[in-house]
This record gives sequence, structure tokens and C-alpha cells, in this order.
Amino acid sequence: MIYEKEVYHFLILHFPIALFITGYFFDIVGFVKSNSLFEKMGYLNLIMGIFFGILSIISGFITDNEIVGHMDSPFPIWETHGTHMIVAILFFVIILIIRNLNSKNKINISFRIILIIQGLVMLFFMHGAHLGAKLAGRL
Repeated sequence: MIYEKEVYHFLILHFPIALFITGYFFDIVGFVKSNSLFEKMGYLNLIMGIFFGILSIISGFITDNEIVGHMDSPFPIWETHGTHMIVAILFFVIILIIRNLNSKNKINISFRIILIIQGLVMLFFMHGAHLGAKLAGRL
């Protein structure tokens, strides 16, 4: 291997952070300007953020197994980086499902409400990323 196994987590983890934040801003701009192109870009960023989030979780388990070992006691969620991020990605998957159902008129939820929920999940996600930075000694 070119890198040690744990390095891959540090290489991958920035993608979901950037994709979720960028996608959320696209969604806000799309909502404010009533522009479906921005909403589509937000939607695509959400999908890619989930994809790279799952890759980041997998590489995080490898890193945790090699170096840290904090997932030996995964609770409380609010204080454990790994569990926190798994729950955050699950929340983003739920938001994706809600957006899909909403676009197909299976449910009727205002996009404003979806943005508020997504904003709260973004804060939860950023807190988890902060915990990870502290765990890696970056803060």
C-alpha cells in the first residue's frame, strides 16, 4: 500500500464535510431564488455526501481499530465521534428519503421545513466532525 491504512480516513473525511455544507448552501439559494437548478445541485451534493460519508465511516472503523479504539465504548453518542457520525449519516439518509417522497408527492412537507431539519442535522454533523478533529489531535 502507498499509505498506512489509517491515512485513508484522513484523506476521505473532507469530502462529506464539503459536500454536505455546499449542498445545504445550494438548497438555501435554490429556495430563496426559487431556482430548481440550485435545488438539484443540493440534492446531488446530498447523495455524494452520503456516499463519501459511508466510505469515511468504513475507513474510520479501520483507523479506530489500528490507532484509537474509541468505538470500544460507543456511547454516549454526543461524546463519541464514530457513533455521532454514523447517526449523522443516517439522518442525512432520512432527509434524502423525505426529499424523494416529497418530490413524488407521496408526502407533503414544505421545503422550508426540510431545510430547517437539514440545518439541524448539519449542526449535529459539524459537532461530530469537531469531535473527530479533537480525537485526531488537530484541535
